[in-house]
Amino acid sequence: MNGFKRICAALAGIVLLLAGLLKLMDPVGAGLVMDEYLNFFHLPFLKGISRVLASAFALAESLTGAALIAGVWRKVVALVSGALLAFFTLVTIILFIAKSQMDCGCFGELLHLDNGQTLIKNLVLDALWCLSFLPFRDFGEPQRIKYVSFGLAALSLVLFLLFSSLSVPLRDYTQFKPGTELEENPLYFCDANSDYADSLLLDGKFLVVSVYDSRSFDSFDRISDFARLASAEGFSVVLLLSSTPDDVSLRGVDPALLSSTYFSDRKALMTFNRSNGGVTYVDDGLIVRKWAFRKLPGKDDFDEMNGKAPMDYLIENQNRTRGLFDGFTLYLFAILFLL
Repeated sequence: MNGFKRICAALAGIVLLLAGLLKLMDPVGAGLVMDEYLNFFHLPFLKGISRVLASAFALAESLTGAALIAGVWRKVVALVSGALLAFFTLVTIILFIAKSQMDCGCFGELLHLDNGQTLIKNLVLDALWCLSFLPFRDFGEPQRIKYVSFGLAALSLVLFLLFSSLSVPLRDYTQFKPGTELEENPLYFCDANSDYADSLLLDGKFLVVSVYDSRSFDSFDRISDFARLASAEGFSVVLLLSSTPDDVSLRGVDPALLSSTYFSDRKALMTFNRSNGGVTYVDDGLIVRKWAFRKLPGKDDFDEMNGKAPMDYLIENQNRTRGLFDGFTLYLFAILFLL
């Protein structure tokens, strides 16, 4: 396999790896996009496992990209990557002909492409595949160390998916990302009487607990304990749910917290915080930071929030999480290209 073919394969691999990595970082968002695909193709019976399907596709995409870059198992990878790209292209052609307005979700929330742009992207990848593997012979053999580099990358991608499934995305590209002003980009929610109350978050320090699937959420006692602790530290706690008031009262929410309970659209809450039961720090309408339910803020976090200006706290946290994601991405490319 000559140098030009390897370069073409690596270029296709870079695109697939980055696209898969962005979706692995945000499995909840990938699941929402999968829901749209399942609706379009009239497969609603699969919506219960949409997040699993989305994660599986993202992992397959990123692993295929890593294999193309490393150059391992070249004949098998050629067949797998060709089938994957053909599938993506076929789906995009169907969406393009049907004039669907849905976002392809190719690059997560980072980059939104319409079907025409997605089709062009897929055709370019198809062309790179053809330049890499046609005629279908003389693939050559990689150095043995490349199997080690691919193995390390594959293990790292699986662990990254597990980490992402238990946390909020390291880099948030949603409409409610940290740094967003809710006055300019409001999150609409209402009280039990259906009166809108979204202006509530524009004045004061709030910790917003959002539960987008309250029917399967059975840890309101932990939320109540957290609310009492946060209130003692000077924060107002707001509970946002997608269910009805009757559903909430039956689940044993602390009565003191019920007075600050509001209701919003399920998809809006999933966009606001990807974690079911996650916490979002809002200061005078500015979204500052988000936490997953598995790791709610504690005493040290409260001290830090109270001791720093909101914008300084936001920038410091963003730099940290951005550094983690960028560092992980550079690590992947380093072991695949340099090892």
